[in-house]
Amino acid sequence: MTSRTLRILTVSFFFLATAASSLAAQKQGMSHQHLKPETAALIERLKSGGHVLVVRHERTNAFIPDDREFEIGSCETQRNLSVAGHANALENGAVIRFLKLPVGKVFASPMCRTLETARLMFGRVEANETLFGRGTDPDTERSTFEALILEGARQEQNTVLVTHLGTYSAALGGHLAEGDTAVFSVSDGKPEFLGVVPANGWNDAIIDATMHSGRMDAEPKHN
Repeated sequence: MTSRTLRILTVSFFFLATAASSLAAQKQGMSHQHLKPETAALIERLKSGGHVLVVRHERTNAFIPDDREFEIGSCETQRNLSVAGHANALENGAVIRFLKLPVGKVFASPMCRTLETARLMFGRVEANETLFGRGTDPDTERSTFEALILEGARQEQNTVLVTHLGTYSAALGGHLAEGDTAVFSVSDGKPEFLGVVPANGWNDAIIDATMHSGRMDAEPKHN
């Protein structure tokens, strides 16, 4: 038996074994889950309300950055949502409603990309300067941001804060990609970080939910 023939037989055996394993799993009724278990558990916790979702705005058009002298009230001078970011915000909002996650107040930085993300996802928003954050000293930025989380976590429903990476990192540490959602509760009077639902995590959540139910129900209306 030549070495080439041996390699072919080895590869063939691998694929046959993989196929057999897949068929055995199907016979045992095992279902594939797209979400990581910890992300699925995090989303499940949100059904009880009383959490704070800190969302970095959705994907933006990186080819058109903020002007050096941008104006908060002028979207033409800012880096705004891309076509993909617009679509993702709409889809993620639809998933949150489909999963019946209770959402109460929605706040966002007064920049256009954050306000638009909030409106597309939740249908409503209130501008909040704390979520913009630039121009304040680090201690004040951190304390005011933490105060928003503490207040939000006291509510019956979940509170949403849509912000920027720089503001989030300065106030709370860590990193969020565009469209990511960090989830917080409160422990010993301080914000407690529970984890991140990645930007594509909401889509995976609805895939898993519809796979398990076997059907797609009609989309619920806005909260």
